[in-house]
Parts: sequence; C-alpha cells; structure tokens
Amino acid sequence: MAEKREDASNVMAFDALYTTNQIQKLKVLLPYIEPSMQKHLAVYIKYMELQYTMNLTKRHTSALSGCGLSQPTKPDLKKLCRELCLYSTPEEIRQLEQIQNMLQTLETVQEMTQTMNAMQEIFPDMNMDSLFENPLSGSGQTGDDGERPEKAASPGSPMMDMLMHMLTPEQREMYELFQQQMPDDSSEP
Repeated sequence: MAEKREDASNVMAFDALYTTNQIQKLKVLLPYIEPSMQKHLAVYIKYMELQYTMNLTKRHTSALSGCGLSQPTKPDLKKLCRELCLYSTPEEIRQLEQIQNMLQTLETVQEMTQTMNAMQEIFPDMNMDSLFENPLSGSGQTGDDGERPEKAASPGSPMMDMLMHMLTPEQREMYELFQQQMPDDSSEP
C-alpha cells in the first residue's frame, strides 16, 4: 500500500501544483451539494483549474523540476510502467508488464554483452567462438552423415551453461524459442 502511495506521489504533486485552496474547498463541498447541482459545480471546478493552470504556465515558463525530463539522468522506465499501472485497465496492465519484462531482458543482454567484452579484453588471444562450441562436437569437422556439427551455443558448452544459469526461466524460454526460429546453417548450400 505504501508503494502505491509513493508511485502516485507525482500525480498528487501535479494536482497540488495546479490548484488553489479555494478550488480544493469546492472539491470538499461537492458531495454536500444537491445532486442536481453537483455536475454543474464539477464542471465549474474543472474550469477554474484550467484557468489557474493557464495563468500559472504563462507566468512560469520553466519545466517542472520533478518530471525528470529536464534532468540529465536517464528515466527509470520500469518505475514509469509501475506508476502507469495504477491508472490502467487490466489489459493495459498486462501490456505494461510485458514492457517491464522486455526491459529486464534487455538489461540482462546488456550485462551479458559487457561480460563478454570484458572477457575479450582480459583474454584478447582467446577465440570467443570456441567458448560456445560443444567440446565433444569438434570444430569445423563433419560428422558421420557429412553434416557440420552445431556451431553456435551448444547446450554442452561451459560458457553457454554459465550464461543460461544467469537467465530467469522466462528468459531461458524466450531464448530457446528464438533459437528454434533461427535458420539452420547446415541447410544452406
């Protein structure tokens, strides 16, 4: 519950910035007004907020400091997705969760790439492709059927095993689906 309140703080800050105490008092009084007049008062409140907002933005042309857009740091997109979920439909929440999962996968890929680059710098003479080959399959040799053995990321290679253990089960499943969709090099002429 505290997390939801924290995520909604930007909305509350925005509402507090673009309103006045007089407008807030009218909002408090709204439920006590005769029902037939409530809709008229609601429209009047929104009109007053719009008018106040327009006057405020004319006087102060600078950007909101809490938005993060004017700041040099990169925005936290996963946090943004969580905040948007508070005001979204179940379908939109599902889509935002998919975006969060995709962002997490991209972070994992970036970390793996950085690790591989660091290993390449530490061991410049090492052939990185050999780390992903199955040591039992041989390199560039043909098997009994005349076909070349699988070359990329064999399940038995030590580096691939290590990298696969770094992935979550969902990420592993996505990787395996991706591998199944890739064309096989041995089918080419």
